Amino acid sequence: MTVTRVKSVCRMCHGGCGALVELRDGVPVDIHGDPDSPTSEGYFCIKGKASLDLLKSPDRLTTPLVRTGPRGSGTFAPLGWEAALDRVAAQLTATIDRHGPESVVLAQGTDRNYQEWVFRLANAIGTPNVVGPAHVCFYPRVMASIMTYGAFTFCDYDGDPEVILLWGSNKPDTHSDGVIGIKFLRAVERGSRVIAVDPRRTRTAARSGLHLAIQPGTDCALALGMIKIVIDEGWYDHDFVAAHTSGFDELAEHVKAYDLDQVARITGLEPGLVVEATRSYAQASRACIEAGTGLSQNENSFDTHRAIALLAAICGNIDAPGGDVIWEPMPIEGRRAFPRSDLLPEEQARKRIGGDKHKILSMSGWVAPGDLHEAVLTGRPYPVTSLVVFGSNILASHENTARVRAALGKLDLVVVCDLFMTPTARCADIVLPTSSWLERDQIVEFNSYIAARQKIATVEGCRSDEEIILALAQRLGLSEHFHPSVEAALDAKLAGLDLTWQQFAKIGHLRNEKRYRKYREGGFRTRSGRVNLMHHGLRAMGYEPFPVHRHPPQADPALPYTMTSAHPRRFYNTEFHQLPTTSRGQTAARVTVHPDTAKREGLADGEEAELFTRAGARGVRLTVRISDSVAPNVLVADAGWWYPDEPSIDESLRSSVNLLTTNDRSDVHMGSATMRGVAVGIRRPGQDRG
Repeated sequence: MTVTRVKSVCRMCHGGCGALVELRDGVPVDIHGDPDSPTSEGYFCIKGKASLDLLKSPDRLTTPLVRTGPRGSGTFAPLGWEAALDRVAAQLTATIDRHGPESVVLAQGTDRNYQEWVFRLANAIGTPNVVGPAHVCFYPRVMASIMTYGAFTFCDYDGDPEVILLWGSNKPDTHSDGVIGIKFLRAVERGSRVIAVDPRRTRTAARSGLHLAIQPGTDCALALGMIKIVIDEGWYDHDFVAAHTSGFDELAEHVKAYDLDQVARITGLEPGLVVEATRSYAQASRACIEAGTGLSQNENSFDTHRAIALLAAICGNIDAPGGDVIWEPMPIEGRRAFPRSDLLPEEQARKRIGGDKHKILSMSGWVAPGDLHEAVLTGRPYPVTSLVVFGSNILASHENTARVRAALGKLDLVVVCDLFMTPTARCADIVLPTSSWLERDQIVEFNSYIAARQKIATVEGCRSDEEIILALAQRLGLSEHFHPSVEAALDAKLAGLDLTWQQFAKIGHLRNEKRYRKYREGGFRTRSGRVNLMHHGLRAMGYEPFPVHRHPPQADPALPYTMTSAHPRRFYNTEFHQLPTTSRGQTAARVTVHPDTAKREGLADGEEAELFTRAGARGVRLTVRISDSVAPNVLVADAGWWYPDEPSIDESLRSSVNLLTTNDRSDVHMGSATMRGVAVGIRRPGQDRG
């Protein structure tokens, strides 16, 4: 028996932990963390340990399928790969000829390092329409950073921050883009003080120096109030503000509206706690802000992230040791160059759905789901006929499930590329089986390193998303814009480092060494070369030049609670509910309620309850968990839930909180839906709905 170990990079979540895969006679039998990883240092979570479940799952799709019954019935027949790809390409060609390339929409879930491939295909086709979770995930923060300092930043945990402001993020349980929770925990072990802003008393918040149990959706008001305190008390970095920012006096005038008493009323926080948190952060010698996706899922998402960016800037923590460091990409053809945005004609880019309404999201190349579904159902601004989905269960992940389902029902062509038969795949015309991260070669690009994710296994009948995209490009006559193979593309991506894929795979990873205060060499990458505290470009687009907190509508007495949501740490977004390792600890979606709430509503721990947004409507069914970790007026629901074994879409999605979310209150810049901060009621099953 031959035993070997292969280094790779896990992609069971968005983190990118180093992985060591043990093979016996070429067969993967064990997997654990790589202690040599520059970002995860041997850490490996339960999702990563379930990778072999994913590889060996009997529920995996292993042959293309074509729908034979009504859409949504789940009735399919097997089809060969070549015939399936021919059929998809033929139908896409027909709709492009009839309605133009903009009638085709590409969709994806969270990036599995093929995002740039999806965009390259869209740009080559000539469609400006790519939809995904960008509006409620990473991009409000990305675009707020770019609009403010001209670049994206990340927390410098290795720089030993004195204070870490953990805002809308539960870092030890969730990981993003190469910034793994272990780095945060190591900094805490070395003495970093944590201030947690979170409606829940998470394990991290419970161990923090300060916990601000904020009312969901009010973070923008808190950030603006903190800016006012910093300015009023003179706690800002006077030298940095004078030399490297523009619009400080105007900002000081703007935040006068956010006095401490008003901010305390909006956020539900004690005034003294707000002042203490502000003082700790502003007066720290080194401080960073870890802003999570909890801030991106409401109508204030962009302005919340921009207000936080302004707070970090005036305190002098940008590109500083232990602060928020500006990312300097390594010289590879990566996320910026590989999508080939030059292939999309300007007249086509101007056709992007929702581009006239959510202009900042459109600048990043994305379409908001709400705008897409409206266009499909109304036929405006033009017909949208075809949707090709890569790695996304949009019936569970997109807001406003009823509208998503209606839109899927109206499309002429729905293609879903996935590992499993999800509720969304059940609505497809053609389903293409894809491979897991253990079954493909990829270059992983994060702020601290680039690494090789190596193919170590094959599941017969499955293909990677990259291979599917190359095959479709060839059939659509677009091969001139693509490399002849995935390996050739990887070679081209590495040309700037004078490496081939085979050479890089042997190296494993290359560190991206940090440089601090790069702005001293030539300013910030904004037009003025300074940090834009006041943004004239936003004003020119019809937006406010400063962040503004938007208040929710007046509360309905029938909906006395505010629902927020969180992903259970065993799962990732809507994934892994059918894997033994991840699902054995939790088999049903839960809602956490305060003991006073449970008593008031007659709820018992472990029993089922319904959340609802209209008194007479069907609710979302969740298992009650009673805990004082939430406020009496706050309910925390498990997000991204669906039940793989249910025979119908309705039953599969009975615990999906997106049955309760709408597009009524969306961020004006990004189209971010209000998925956290939703007014709801709660009742026992069978209780009178009238």
